Amino acid sequence: MAIKRSADADARRLGDLLGRLGARRQDARPALALARSFSEGAASRAEARKADAIGLIGRIADVLAQLALDHAWRRSDIGKIADTVARISGLPGDVVRRETHGRLARDPRVIALSPLVAVETELKIFYALTGVDEVSLWTRNGAGPSCLISVGKVRRRTRLVARGVLEESGEGDQSGGTYGLPVLRWQRREAALVFSSDPEGADLALSSAREATAALTLVLEREALLLRSAAHERALVQGAERLLARLGFDLHDGPIQDIAALAADLRFLRDQLQSPAIAENGSSLLTGRIDDLQARVSALDGSLRDIVHSLESPVIAQRPLDRVIRREIETFRTQTDIAIDLTLSGGFSSLSASQRIALVRIVQEALTNVREHSRATKVSVVVTSRANSIEAEITDNGRGFDVERTLVRAARNGRVGLLGMSERTRLLGGSFDVRSSPGGPTAVSVVLPAWRPATATGARQAAEVQSAG
Repeated sequence: MAIKRSADADARRLGDLLGRLGARRQDARPALALARSFSEGAASRAEARKADAIGLIGRIADVLAQLALDHAWRRSDIGKIADTVARISGLPGDVVRRETHGRLARDPRVIALSPLVAVETELKIFYALTGVDEVSLWTRNGAGPSCLISVGKVRRRTRLVARGVLEESGEGDQSGGTYGLPVLRWQRREAALVFSSDPEGADLALSSAREATAALTLVLEREALLLRSAAHERALVQGAERLLARLGFDLHDGPIQDIAALAADLRFLRDQLQSPAIAENGSSLLTGRIDDLQARVSALDGSLRDIVHSLESPVIAQRPLDRVIRREIETFRTQTDIAIDLTLSGGFSSLSASQRIALVRIVQEALTNVREHSRATKVSVVVTSRANSIEAEITDNGRGFDVERTLVRAARNGRVGLLGMSERTRLLGGSFDVRSSPGGPTAVSVVLPAWRPATATGARQAAEVQSAG
């Protein structure tokens, strides 16, 4: 009975700590329900408890990842959460911290933040869960290394270690308690992660640092994709190039991150196979881990199939824009009772394949949002081709929403509707806008600049692309 009361108290304490960090009750509920299940403490559940321990860590990491946009965590609170989970689950504290950090560092919601915010969040996650004295990220800047972001009090030795890592002279100085690891971008050293740790915590810090550098590699590579797209967004005019750019984002933001997380889980499973706990009733723990890995592989398979399905866009590129838009309107009419008006003005034959695809996808997504969320009774679609631009606006008389809050929630939950429309427009050098407020109405508008080849050769190439569809 005392064990049950103690476990119940720990579960309540866990709920209080998550609430203090800003977690919503409905988000924390699955983790707390699993934590309370440990209070049963029956011997017959010994194997299940081992499997549930990994599940509890995963649910706690999921809650913390949802708070990543706020990243206003107190280190003491994160440490108390890890210690409480260790008491509830029976796992060693270092195992809980390492596993929680690994899941958080590779979470797509953290990786997909804006690059500078993502780097800061990764460092704060590492600092909070490993107990290091300080951590910083250094990049090359002229004559020497430059500190991009630091958490904690940086030591004098830190710059020297960063220089050594960036100059590829080694992994850093470990004798003085300061460690440095390279952060790669496209297989080249782009930055140095440097941290200081006492000898007792060095193993946990080094293990977690390797996970952190792998996650930071994803952040830096994503930043490179964004910068490359911004620098060449007006030059990437051919349909094939646009398709490859979009495919690169889809793969990097989805399956590549899933594979990275899967690799981390496999490393953790390897560590478990060497644990003495496996010798005594470890079959359920291994079964739970294998089931989790199998679920991740299935999800990865689904993500890849979704990307393959999205490559049907060349069919759209071959058809006149006005015909495709009218077909979408008719489809909308058959699926809903919402009245819809369509206005098409100007000629659309000069549009590039990429522009036609983007406009159709934006209209599709906007109408989907109207159908599923707006509670509107009327919607209008206006597409106008002008001498220097093409414009589209989708307006409904529905209940409306808070735009800023919705965009933050979409980024936090990995939803790409409005964000995807904005990114498609940006890649084509256009502007995207959403105007709404609670009570409505809502208007989604996009303006794409008319595309003109810069040279005669470019004009011939454009004609070839248009004719090829």
